[in-house]
Amino acid sequence: MAEKGTSESIADSSKPNAGRIYDYLLGGNHNFEVDRMAAQQILQFAPITPQMFRTIRWFLGEAVRRVAADGYTRFIDFASGLPTMDHIHQVAPPGTKVIYSDLDPVTVAYGQEILTDHPDARYLACHAGKPETLLGSPVVTQLFGENRKVAIGFNGIAWFLPDEEIAHAMQSLHAWSAPGSRLFLSDIDYSSTTPEGKRMITMYEKLGQPFHLRTLQGLKKLISPWKVREPGFKPLEEWFEMKKVVGEKTQTTLGGLLMGAILEK
Repeated sequence: MAEKGTSESIADSSKPNAGRIYDYLLGGNHNFEVDRMAAQQILQFAPITPQMFRTIRWFLGEAVRRVAADGYTRFIDFASGLPTMDHIHQVAPPGTKVIYSDLDPVTVAYGQEILTDHPDARYLACHAGKPETLLGSPVVTQLFGENRKVAIGFNGIAWFLPDEEIAHAMQSLHAWSAPGSRLFLSDIDYSSTTPEGKRMITMYEKLGQPFHLRTLQGLKKLISPWKVREPGFKPLEEWFEMKKVVGEKTQTTLGGLLMGAILEK
């Protein structure tokens, strides 16, 4: 959980927060003027960023719907950002139990406040590269019981983690979860960094979130022992009729292509 007193910093509008910037770029209203100003700086050199973030969130929604249709009612999500704008508990069927998590204490405290009146959702502090911190929490047992056949979200976070942390997270989640568990993730199939991408990387480094870019083949080596389900890794737009909304495949300002897949234990 967030440290005692952290909630006081929720209303701190003196500096931008990555979770609130993300919310703003998704079209949400859980943000402050300082976050909007930071977002406008990003938009000046990377105007495609809102489309990129919305595409990631739309993939999350599509993955949740597909997994829920197969009967999964328990979700754990890492690096969740704020639980707004078509997040898991808003997309999954009523009664679905969700545990969100994030490393940023302000985002965690704000997320807990947003979910105050939601009986089936919780928000915990956890580093996505160290999921055992969350998995060992009594909150997991309180909400899920002893059932470890779960669906796990690792969406839009891989490029914030070095290879060793992704490999550790995949191993830990695989060891903890029951057979048949699902995991959906997206990452950038990196090819080359554009000038705009370099500026965006610098911007996020200042927010304390450095980028770690890799090829799709490099990512596939890290996600073992999870097995990739059909249809495999696909550009996010191809997961459903997104071309009607976003046009051609989104070439991110980082010089790569957004890819996503659903994995299974």
